[in-house]
Amino acid sequence: MIDQQLAEISNFAIVISVVLYVLALIGFGADLASTSQRRADERLAQQERAVAKATVGAVTGGTSATGTSATGSAGSPAGSGSVAGLPGSETSTAPRSMSAQNFAFLLTSAAAVLHVLGMVTRGIATARVPWANMYEFALSSTAVLIVGFLLFSLKRKELRVLGTFVVGLVLLTVLIAQTFWIVPAAQLTPSLQNSYWIVIHIGVAILATALSGLGAMVAVLQLLQARHEQGTLAQAKAGAEHPEHWGRFGHVLDRLPSSSVLEGLSFRIHSVAFVCWTFTLIFGAIWAREAWGRFWGWDPKEVWTFIIWVIYAAYLHARATGGFRGSRAAGIALLGFVAVVFNYTIVNTVINGLHSYSGM
Repeated sequence: MIDQQLAEISNFAIVISVVLYVLALIGFGADLASTSQRRADERLAQQERAVAKATVGAVTGGTSATGTSATGSAGSPAGSGSVAGLPGSETSTAPRSMSAQNFAFLLTSAAAVLHVLGMVTRGIATARVPWANMYEFALSSTAVLIVGFLLFSLKRKELRVLGTFVVGLVLLTVLIAQTFWIVPAAQLTPSLQNSYWIVIHIGVAILATALSGLGAMVAVLQLLQARHEQGTLAQAKAGAEHPEHWGRFGHVLDRLPSSSVLEGLSFRIHSVAFVCWTFTLIFGAIWAREAWGRFWGWDPKEVWTFIIWVIYAAYLHARATGGFRGSRAAGIALLGFVAVVFNYTIVNTVINGLHSYSGM
């Protein structure tokens, strides 16, 4: 028996969480944009200071020859104090307000609470775990991803700079689920009823998918950062006084960790994801033995899950090989996520098999 009232509360909580995710994305984006503008202003201020010093030096040199002191009308040295129009000439006494990043982090936390509440109420409404179809699987995996991001960001605040990209990925997935995959709350299909493996097998698969998505996002940032660093270094070697690469977007990348740090983070995430994919295969085989009388039957879902496992195994091996570190290894990781997306979308909706539980 479905509790329709709780099901409606679940849908409402998810919709409100989407609104908050949008506002949080704007906040994180504004934080990155303001940082980019500040860095551009700082570089301009440095250039103005250099020009001002050169001008003062020229005036001092010219007047010293005639014995005239380079002082202002009040008798103060020309080089002391602040130069009009330059940053730092006025001391701000305005109270410090909450930063855009902290505000966006609070909005993301509120959205995550509603997101999880929506999943919990849907599970209570249907008296089962809330990941029996594509819509619920998408919401559950994104909930795991955003909660993990928030927990890690509480310990390491420097990770909050990734908020634009994490919230953007979560928001995109939830919007797709709400637009194309949403289905009414319903009971499990008979083939899924009375089996605890739906909790174990699908639960681990949700964790694996969430980690793969997060790892892919970090891998993309790693590739962009590596390109940006190479471009900036090339300009510096060419003699540019203030090397800039990719303009404003380059300033955004300047705030992110270096490509080597991002590579290490991507490796750690994908290492845990690989373990989860391994147990997804093992638990799936055990469940298949109980449900269909065999461990392996070359079902499309089984095959593509195995392909994902092989690709991530190749990534870990490549990462351990000196010649394939960096961008090459990141490319293999992204190929693995493409296989994850294909497995979740095309295999679930287009290719018929024993795992056709999309609910659509």
